Amino acid sequence: MFNDIIREQDVAWAAALMGLGPDGFAPVGDDNSRLRAMLNLDTIDFEACPGSGKTTLLVAKLAVLARRWPQRDQGICVLSHTNAARNEIGAKLGNSAAGISLTRYPHFVGTIHAFVNEYLALPWLRSKGIEVRCIDTQIALAKRWGLLPGNTRWAIQKARLSEGCLIYTRPDYAGGSTGKFGPQTPTYQALLEARRRGSEQGYFCFDEMFVWANELLDKRPEAALDLRRRFPLVFVDEAQDNSEEQSALLHRIFCAGEAPSRRQRFGDSNQAIYARVGVEGAATDPFPGAAVQAIPRSYRFAQPLADEVKALGVAPQDLIGAGPPPEHGTAHQAPTLFLFDDASVRSVLPRYGAHLVATFDAHVLDRGVFTAVAGVHDLDEAGRVPHAMGHYAPAYDPACARKEAAPASFAQYLARARFAMAGSGNSDKLVNAAASALLAASELAGGTHGRIARKSPHRRVVDLLTGTEAYPAYLALIERMLAGRGEIADADWQAVVRPHAETVVRQLSGAEALGNAAAFLASPQGAPALHAGAAAIGRTDNLFAYPEDVPQVRIRLGSIHSVKGETHTATLVLDSFYFAHHLSELKPWLLGAKAGGSRLNGRGNMVAEGSRMLARLRLHYVAMTRPTHLLCLAMRKDVFAAGELDILTGRGWTVIDCCAPAQA
Repeated sequence: MFNDIIREQDVAWAAALMGLGPDGFAPVGDDNSRLRAMLNLDTIDFEACPGSGKTTLLVAKLAVLARRWPQRDQGICVLSHTNAARNEIGAKLGNSAAGISLTRYPHFVGTIHAFVNEYLALPWLRSKGIEVRCIDTQIALAKRWGLLPGNTRWAIQKARLSEGCLIYTRPDYAGGSTGKFGPQTPTYQALLEARRRGSEQGYFCFDEMFVWANELLDKRPEAALDLRRRFPLVFVDEAQDNSEEQSALLHRIFCAGEAPSRRQRFGDSNQAIYARVGVEGAATDPFPGAAVQAIPRSYRFAQPLADEVKALGVAPQDLIGAGPPPEHGTAHQAPTLFLFDDASVRSVLPRYGAHLVATFDAHVLDRGVFTAVAGVHDLDEAGRVPHAMGHYAPAYDPACARKEAAPASFAQYLARARFAMAGSGNSDKLVNAAASALLAASELAGGTHGRIARKSPHRRVVDLLTGTEAYPAYLALIERMLAGRGEIADADWQAVVRPHAETVVRQLSGAEALGNAAAFLASPQGAPALHAGAAAIGRTDNLFAYPEDVPQVRIRLGSIHSVKGETHTATLVLDSFYFAHHLSELKPWLLGAKAGGSRLNGRGNMVAEGSRMLARLRLHYVAMTRPTHLLCLAMRKDVFAAGELDILTGRGWTVIDCCAPAQA
């Protein structure tokens, strides 16, 4: 079925379609990895380095396949790890009619969760007589919490358990984290009953859908064979991010046993970091597997930066710097280290801003993407300086940049949209954020209209409100959001935003009393002021502007997790603390004394670094491979011994001492 479906002339067509020119996937010297990847349709894993254009490669391959796909009732399944990745794939597929066809029957392009929901969990739950109204962990837990007796809530709080104890891992509603409450206790039984009742009402946590998908496969194993017949070819993007739960289920569906689908996975094992503490990487079907092909050429950065960062890769890889793209302009800049102490930690961001202004011209400052990231972004005020982003920028709001958790308020939905819009005029993010917030608020108010739909949140709200008295209120609310690009003064929030939002939520929910939604719709609290003389940071959008009076550059602040997969013009990686200061622990790698994730033990044998160090390496490899032009680090001055800074300057680093006054 797949023999000769992609030919070399198709590769030239696809490269041109992706804007790379007809030779975009042609061999470069001895490196023909991209051409081989385009032509290969066997089961294989592609180990693709940062900036290798793996998503572009995948989309080009899909465009050729769609153009030549011979089957009408069998399709290609394309699974991504996040909605952002799915949207990127969908947007790039829109460049051709053939690509657009992949977004329709018989094909599937979406997240792993969406696939599991659509083809396994939702049909199975409906067969059990359960109407699924909403799949949202925050809302499901709020519903279940309300079903608990008051004395049970008191017991849970006294035991210092969170609402997460209401999440289950088995189809009998058992499992999960219940602390000291065993099955024989009344509290455990009350938790079990709230889990069951909330689920039967149609409200589920995201990961619980895997519970029901696995139960379907347990009871109806032929469902996996049906899916293999429907999807004989499967692609998985960002495969290194798949948890054990996800990998085991996908392996069970497509690979285990007879008549497996052909499966290709794209990823980078050196970038395997997880958004939640406690998530385990794949063990059942780890990435990469036995059949693997490397794609080592990065089009993001030049060789000098590649040489600086490749030592942090846990799995040694060739890293060929073939960037940055010509349209980005400006030559590669020397990596820069900012030194600070307790007294000067808040000077790091202003000095970084000044360095950017001195390095790049006005056009690049206006069009580029500039970020500062930290491995830890939830601040412990009593923690060692620097503990987290908040030590550098006291007004930083961790919830704004946290992609993995649902926003806890209307204001947080808007803040995230403003954060995502930085450097672009893409207003649809703001419109859909407002619509998503209103749908979430309606669920908190007791709405039962459901949110299981493929339409955008805005389209969903329009469909639900058209012809009602609340529709004009929704349009007025969106108009106000667009006018201020999501920035709303407190007086306007109280006078305009909240009344319109309450009108919409009452219509969507059918409830007169707003209940839990009232706090969700409250105006944002003012953020603490920064110290005198520092550049301004947006109240809730985590944008640091420099200089304060007439900004020439805006710097997005966030966690390393929040910028994974992104490309920046310049990235500042800030030291932070988890059992130790991250960058201080990585100093041997920065100085060239160590490379990779292995070391010699006392007997002269190579052994893996400890799990914490491996996680630290992966996390900061992700951070340090974001920029096209300028990599910066910020570290405490007192961690460097005599001569170590000389080693760095000898390796081409620029050192800026924030402990000393800035030069006029």
